[in-house]
Amino acid sequence: MIKKAGLLILAFFLSGCATYYNVRVNGYLDKVHAQTPINSGVSFCVLENKNPKNPILEYEIKSKIEKTLSENGYMLESENKAGLYLSYMYAISSGKHQSEMTPLYYPGNTGMIQTYDSSGKTTNSIITFPGYTVYVPHKFIVYTSSLNLKVIDAKLFRDKKQESVVWIGEAISTSQNSDLRETVNYLLVASFEHFGENTFRGLVSNIRENDSRVKKYLNQ
Repeated sequence: MIKKAGLLILAFFLSGCATYYNVRVNGYLDKVHAQTPINSGVSFCVLENKNPKNPILEYEIKSKIEKTLSENGYMLESENKAGLYLSYMYAISSGKHQSEMTPLYYPGNTGMIQTYDSSGKTTNSIITFPGYTVYVPHKFIVYTSSLNLKVIDAKLFRDKKQESVVWIGEAISTSQNSDLRETVNYLLVASFEHFGENTFRGLVSNIRENDSRVKKYLNQ
């Protein structure tokens, strides 16, 4: 009975480990544009990657980026009219085996023992056995998902074929989820929390699985 209770506690502990994603974000803003950041109202054209391995996933991510730009007050324009271009790259690693020791607590219980006095008379006594913790090895595989966003000056690129980078955003997250189609949603949320900013250092966003910003991307 105690063993079953311990296994239930372990199952609960493991199921609760993945309630949120930790996403590390870095934002780099070009010094020339530091005094004139990317204000809402500017027009964007989201550039597709050429010959993607999965054109359906490519379209999904592009649509999610465009939707988020619009919700943040940016206009969407054609490639010939946009003020800024936004390109993006995404990837997920093949997986890395890891292990950790998971604590498993067994609660204390009571029991009865018999003791004998000098005359041989027996006495029943109830004693309490303390609880104890054992550490169980837990093996798993982690995958690293990444998303890079790059904003460039569209007019300068059209006129002079010169790529003047305005802003670069990097987002990376390691989890046990091997589905980039899902993990990219958390990378997008974290990236747009600091879109157009110079973060000066890496920042960590903790995004829960049931975050409303993630849910809006589902079934899109």
